[in-house]
Amino acid sequence: TIDSLKSLNRVCAKDIYSSVNYPAGNNTAFDGYAVNSKDTIYLNKKNSKKFRILKTIAAGDNPKIKNVKKFQAVEVMTGAIINKPFDTIIPYEQANIIIQNKEKYLSIDKRVKKFNHIRLKGSDYRRGQIILKKGDLIKSSDILVLKTLGISKIKVKKRVKVIFFPTGNE
Repeated sequence: TIDSLKSLNRVCAKDIYSSVNYPAGNNTAFDGYAVNSKDTIYLNKKNSKKFRILKTIAAGDNPKIKNVKKFQAVEVMTGAIINKPFDTIIPYEQANIIIQNKEKYLSIDKRVKKFNHIRLKGSDYRRGQIILKKGDLIKSSDILVLKTLGISKIKVKKRVKVIFFPTGNE
């Protein structure tokens, strides 16, 4: 058993499984605005709606917001956790922001599909998924995965010791 950081080019001695889902929750793939896609079902060029922007959520911030009403949004940074009722992201580049009476609003004039620009919980690794198989040669990318999943120690095969004894006069 060795530190996973020191396992480069070693041979894995037993199967290693993920003990967690990664990412741990739905999160944003882009900076932008999170909305509930159901609020956009009937929107079009002739029937647009203003969504009040409640707050900004960055990666690592507590994503909980109480009493979210229809036609409300939050500004989000890449990696921010997204909770219900928000289920889709409108990137900054596609957003139309309006400021009225010192309040920020997001104007939407089309239907937005669910899960746009969202990395879903467990989409990289699911709990119980095999990460390394017994007999695999450990690469640098494997070490990154192990560290990402919080696996600090792993079992590897002992290194083979090779000794050369020259004989003869070649």
